[in-house]
Amino acid sequence: MSEQITIIGGGIGGLTLALALEQKNIDYQLYEQAQSFEALGYGLQLSPNVVRVFRQWGLEKNLAKISHRCFGFELRSFEGDNILARWKLNSDVPYYQCRRADLHQLLFNSIKDHRKIHFSQRLEGYEQKNKLVHLHFTNQNSLTTGALIGADGVRSQIRKTLFPSYKAEYAGYSAYRAILPFQDSYQPLLGKATVWMGENHHVVAYANGNQGEKTQWLNLVLVLKDSNWQEQGWTIPANKQEIAQNFKNTSPLLNEILKEMISNTEPCYKWGLFTHNPLPYWSEGKTTILGDAAHPMLPFQAQGAAMAIEDAYILAQCIAQKNTIETAFGNYEKLRLRRTARVQQTSRNNADIFHATGIKAMVRNLGLGLISSVNGQLLNQKTAWIYNYDVTSLWSS
Repeated sequence: MSEQITIIGGGIGGLTLALALEQKNIDYQLYEQAQSFEALGYGLQLSPNVVRVFRQWGLEKNLAKISHRCFGFELRSFEGDNILARWKLNSDVPYYQCRRADLHQLLFNSIKDHRKIHFSQRLEGYEQKNKLVHLHFTNQNSLTTGALIGADGVRSQIRKTLFPSYKAEYAGYSAYRAILPFQDSYQPLLGKATVWMGENHHVVAYANGNQGEKTQWLNLVLVLKDSNWQEQGWTIPANKQEIAQNFKNTSPLLNEILKEMISNTEPCYKWGLFTHNPLPYWSEGKTTILGDAAHPMLPFQAQGAAMAIEDAYILAQCIAQKNTIETAFGNYEKLRLRRTARVQQTSRNNADIFHATGIKAMVRNLGLGLISSVNGQLLNQKTAWIYNYDVTSLWSS
């Protein structure tokens, strides 16, 4: 395809798309509003559906070097550390846990031509006319491009232009992120993702960083039902004492982690969780969107970054089919709309499961315990349609 591609946004989705296009020898330019890449160090879970993409590109060994291997999951109670359920993954493809900043750096380092990546470029708006897309930036002259792809995140300027009346709704949850140096006492958390479930709140903890390296981290995500509206941002400072108070429990291990969170100098941030309904389409003419710009989702299935990476891989493949850009964008939508909408809905459903109270919580705990004791592998069936998906096989023929 002769038309140059312009990518707006240099997050996980934007960089993955840049790498995918470069590997297809497709011309592009990427514009990022930040002055440099300073991705936050908090954790990401990369399930097998994403790892297959890195394997296809010959980058799995590099991914393994920055990641902790997850072999399964453990659900615990806030009441005395009782284990509600545990099960092992049954995939031959690894499940990794890493820091967002490390994955970001891996993607950036894998791109050969960094001259195509431009910083301090904030898009103000765009318009399509005369078979071109005209881009208007805050601090540089306008430019034209053959195609525009918005990878500009949950507050996407491009999505606002496509859907001026679109609004997200506060989901009723406050979330907190923290990352701590890994302590010897955290050893029971290695090799898995652990979730403590209480009434109206839950905590997710997992290791970050390769076990062969000196420095490892423990990633924490703490979610609380909260009727008060919270700003939709990632870097709002949180009161650690208040967090510990809100997450009172009788788990010795979790309490130790919370005490370490309070005393450690690492910052803790809060943000409000918002529900985004699936969009009817993502593309208009020579413009489309991907990742959080297209389908922001609640974090209760740990698939936000994964869906952005899948989007990027498939979009690059569609563009490489030598169709018109409009046809490529249409094919991309057909392959992605239904799957991402289903993941969005699954994430919403998990919110209700994680934060059940009263009789619902009792039924949940009994059901999980029964399934886990009889055949824990049955719990893998719930996510098989996500983890077993292989975007690289769509063009294998």
